[in-house]
Amino acid sequence: MIASEENPLSRLNVTGHITASGLVIKDDLVLLIYHPYIKQWFQPGGHIDDGESPIEAAIREVYEETGILCESTDGQLDPVDIDLHEIPANPKKGEGAHLHIDLLFVLQVIEERDSPEDIQKAWVPFDQITSPRIKRALQKLQDQA
Repeated sequence: MIASEENPLSRLNVTGHITASGLVIKDDLVLLIYHPYIKQWFQPGGHIDDGESPIEAAIREVYEETGILCESTDGQLDPVDIDLHEIPANPKKGEGAHLHIDLLFVLQVIEERDSPEDIQKAWVPFDQITSPRIKRALQKLQDQA
């Protein structure tokens, strides 16, 4: 199992690894990116670098993919959702199909800048979210309020 690996965050684990993503909410809108390889809309996120905590990785990934600087939301330092999903093989990266255990953190916007990466982003109203995972996380937040 991934969690029993020597370093469950490492991309070198061929079975899979732990990743982090950000649920960025502003004015009843959720920040999504169009994943250039999977060709679907997701919350921004990715791999955790050596020495990073998962929430630091989520904040970094949101910035790299969207140009939006974020911080944790008061009282939301733990993931709002944990999801296990399969990542398809990517021959360009030399990666076979593997699993991600993704930790989703609620983040708030500090500042919007230009993105270092060329990834399409959009602010999507809650009622237009189609991702079951994001809907589940939003429901958890509503239930906590």
